[in-house]
Amino acid sequence: MKYQKMQIKLDSPLTFLKYFKNEENFFFYNPLKKEFILGAKRLKALTLEESLKDYPYIFSSRTFFNSIRDEKWSGIGNENIAFEYYLVEKQGKQTLYYIKDFVEIENMKVEVCRHSFRCEMDDYNSWEQLFSAAHNAILNKELNKVVISREIKIKCDGSINTESILQNLLKQNANSFIFSYCKDGKNFLGATPEILIQKEKNNVLSYAIAGTVLRSDKEDEHEKKRLLIDTKNRHEHQIVIDSIVNSMKNFTDELVVDETKILVLKNLYHLQTCIHGKNTNRTLLQWVKLMHPTPALGGNPVNKALELIKDHEKHERGLYAAPIGIIDENGDGIFVVGIRSALIEKNIVYAYSGCGIVDKSNCESEYIETTNKLKTIIESL
Repeated sequence: MKYQKMQIKLDSPLTFLKYFKNEENFFFYNPLKKEFILGAKRLKALTLEESLKDYPYIFSSRTFFNSIRDEKWSGIGNENIAFEYYLVEKQGKQTLYYIKDFVEIENMKVEVCRHSFRCEMDDYNSWEQLFSAAHNAILNKELNKVVISREIKIKCDGSINTESILQNLLKQNANSFIFSYCKDGKNFLGATPEILIQKEKNNVLSYAIAGTVLRSDKEDEHEKKRLLIDTKNRHEHQIVIDSIVNSMKNFTDELVVDETKILVLKNLYHLQTCIHGKNTNRTLLQWVKLMHPTPALGGNPVNKALELIKDHEKHERGLYAAPIGIIDENGDGIFVVGIRSALIEKNIVYAYSGCGIVDKSNCESEYIETTNKLKTIIESL
């Protein structure tokens, strides 16, 4: 089996999604490389043993937990999928990959629209109960940190234009990875700043991202400096660094922990530390299994944190905060974590956000932080 390829010129890669809107498809934008990778029309799901050599890219996703209870998440995730068609945009050049039949994709205008919607945000009492369970476990020395989350239901008055949402996410989140996965009438999409693991030849890299403050309308150097020295946020961030280092150190040479910096997003500042090293004998999917979930998404110690989340969160995480990624024919690629995200089904948007709880956390402050994180999805509507 061999893919053919042809140079094409679309005004927007989103036109590709519009053309294949009735097919299973994915969209992935990497802001570090300024590249788009899209796929449409499922060809096959690959097992872990199958070679990737025959396929330009594989789209892969994992659910946060191995089991799914909520029907709306059924059938989504835990697959490595090859598609019949791919569109790749690198350095301004677009290449269409196809197996047999070339398709003529005409330029179609990607309309940016304003959805009329209502948010159900009356969940503070539930949040208090969830926070108390997490905080008490930390105060009782059962946990060092646990990440708890919210699910917000947004009802739109009419049909939802996912291309418009993605266009807004791209425009409003310059430093984030923009992703979308559509299957069986459901669409999981978002704008995440966080790399779980990246592999290029024998180089592997991960990000620790934890510690957050609200950003004002203008970039505030004073606020950045305060975040860098804030005791509570640095403690939360260090837990994530230590855990990632502990996971990577036994499988890498020359492990390096870079200086902690400030990641600037549209509504928030985060503490961010890059951790990287060299490894030749583990596949990217093996790295994903090793790394997920970091304490930035689950907690520490990980198993006890996951038990608490399972016992006390009332919603299903599904693909939220879970690995989503692209693997090329050489086995290289990148997995991000599906945060600042939402599941769209018919005219309902289920938006998700979470935050890390440590001993100095405050219930109301953390709730406000999750509300600010929800703006990524709400503003895209």
